[in-house]
Amino acid sequence: MRRQLKKAFLIDTIFMAAAVLLLLIANIAMALKNTAAQDDSSAFGFQTSGKENTEKSFLINSENAEKAGVAKAEIYINLLRKDTKKVERMSLEEYVVGAVAAEMPAEFPIEALKAQAVACRTYAMRKVARKLLHSGYERQKVYLCDDFAHCQAYIDKNQMKQKWGKNFTKYYQKLCSAVMATKGEVLVYNGEIIDCLFHAASGGRTEDAREVFGQSIPYLKSVVSRGEEACPKFSGEFYFSCDEFVKRLKSFYPNLKLSAKDIASQVKVLQRTNTQRVKMVKVGNIKISGEKFRQIFGLYSTEFWIYPQQSRIEIRTRGYGHGLGMSQWGAGYLARQGKSYKEILFYYYKNVKIYRVKLKV
Repeated sequence: MRRQLKKAFLIDTIFMAAAVLLLLIANIAMALKNTAAQDDSSAFGFQTSGKENTEKSFLINSENAEKAGVAKAEIYINLLRKDTKKVERMSLEEYVVGAVAAEMPAEFPIEALKAQAVACRTYAMRKVARKLLHSGYERQKVYLCDDFAHCQAYIDKNQMKQKWGKNFTKYYQKLCSAVMATKGEVLVYNGEIIDCLFHAASGGRTEDAREVFGQSIPYLKSVVSRGEEACPKFSGEFYFSCDEFVKRLKSFYPNLKLSAKDIASQVKVLQRTNTQRVKMVKVGNIKISGEKFRQIFGLYSTEFWIYPQQSRIEIRTRGYGHGLGMSQWGAGYLARQGKSYKEILFYYYKNVKIYRVKLKV
């Protein structure tokens, strides 16, 4: 009887050990599977929740970024160079240095350059997060180019040397410092990376997105922007002969009925925004948006006034750029007043938060 009990105990022990071993193997296999799945999913972002499939999965609160190791992660992007048609692969932060160098004067205070770095990075990461691939370069995963008319401007080290000359080392180190101080940081509203628009100078007050896009964007609201007058193109005067004025318009609108004689009675601004930017202007028998009119005549902004004269047309402008989001010269002014880059960003972009991204592109 004792031998049978001993034998039964031995069999039970063996079965129990086998069960434990099988359970351990199953757990290891499941962990490896989850790790592989996590590696595959996190190849495009930091996962805040396994069920999320939005831009929230790319983001982590900036305050917790160091603990999560996000600041150490390197992110890479592919950039299309307009002139050479070549695609260059570089780290995100290297790209941001080149973007800031192209978009903002290196002489600006460091806090303004930090704000510009976050703005440039946010602009770029929104395209990546939304998979807004560059047409014709989808297979190469190109989200960005260096054409400011399509994306945002960018210059490489050689172009920086040409631009800055003997000040290259000083300015390059300054920009690298600004970029690395904000590494990975982007602006977020309601869990999504914002459309981080910026411009040179607003003319005294930035524009509300509703006036441009026809719908309200909570973080792109009109704010007073001081200290912009030093911007080289803060104001401008443009002159066209009456014949040239008509010729330019007819090249875009062949059916335009407009005579070079008595132009004053044929040109009228119909509508302006609260910031005095032109929404609609009537020329002859057609109506043209203020932005289209600006493009046709190469004006600095849509805040313009038309003064028809006997033999020519004079157009005066105020501000430089579309007026949405952050004013770069306004940011420079705020930085000189002692404002930090976060204070600058939170002034121009309302109700946003700063997060960090972890992406491998």
